Amino acid sequence: MSKPSVSFVIPYYKVEIGLLARAVESIMRLGDRADWEVWVVDDGTPGHEAEEFVGQLAEPRVHYVAQENAGLGGARNTGMELATKDFVQFLDADDYLFTTPALALLRLMETHADAEFVAFDFRKTYDTNLHDMPLPEWHILCEGSGTDIMLRQNLRGGAWGYVFRKEVLGKLRFTPGIYHEDEEFSPQLLLNTRRGIVTDLPVYAYYQRRDSIVHQADRRVVEKRFSDFLGIIVRLSAKTRELEGDAAAAMVRRTDMLRMAMAYTLMCDSPDTAFLTGFLKRMRQAGLYPLAPRCYSLPYFIVRTCSLFPLWAAITRKLLQILHLRHVKRAS
Repeated sequence: MSKPSVSFVIPYYKVEIGLLARAVESIMRLGDRADWEVWVVDDGTPGHEAEEFVGQLAEPRVHYVAQENAGLGGARNTGMELATKDFVQFLDADDYLFTTPALALLRLMETHADAEFVAFDFRKTYDTNLHDMPLPEWHILCEGSGTDIMLRQNLRGGAWGYVFRKEVLGKLRFTPGIYHEDEEFSPQLLLNTRRGIVTDLPVYAYYQRRDSIVHQADRRVVEKRFSDFLGIIVRLSAKTRELEGDAAAAMVRRTDMLRMAMAYTLMCDSPDTAFLTGFLKRMRQAGLYPLAPRCYSLPYFIVRTCSLFPLWAAITRKLLQILHLRHVKRAS
């Protein structure tokens, strides 16, 4: 039985070099359990700290490449082009892998060699140390084609939450220069997947940085976040019309979940009522608001009800402010 062959792609932009070192070290701790390589893609960071760090490692499997700033999606595209292994896994420069669960993921990939996509879970971390965790009881939650998975599971869109066989990409790439680029990429990748597996194995250590994009209150940043998110939903909705049968139904479900996510995050993160009602109007003009009357889940019903009319959405926003609730680092 051959070892899994994985290219790890780490986009890097103005992150503390100690965090990048932690991310790379977490991969190196996998040792020889996998045939791995690392591509650190420097997305236009001033200075040469990352290049010097990689050079000092003296590890031929860790590579450094620099490019002009193209955003997270553009850096991932570069890493995918350079990847030489069978599978690709994304790792943000401020996050890392838990060694013991990551080794369990590799064993799963060995025993399910026909899988083209394997999703896993995460745990939040709050300090800059490199931790491991004991292997908990874990389960395979769903398996089948990517279409089957989308019809049965509400997956996180984050591209760091799965490993995938490079050959299923086809011509699919991230849209550069936008936020929430994962939400556009992941469902299309799944539709290309003949066999996937979804697990609750906690492989990914998700570092909570206060200066991350979703924690920024600058109105221009928030405006771009929601404009980009709306554009993604519009484009995925347009692609739905090109699909048939289960594939079309799977994409409808996914876009409905993203519409719910946008309505919810608008109620949580809008800087004022005018911002909220303005974006709801833009959603309506695009045919995305109000949310479709479907019976997906209790959270979907609650969000649809609370956002059904702009006035109700504004009242919900006020209540969320009073309760000090805010959307945190997930789009769906």
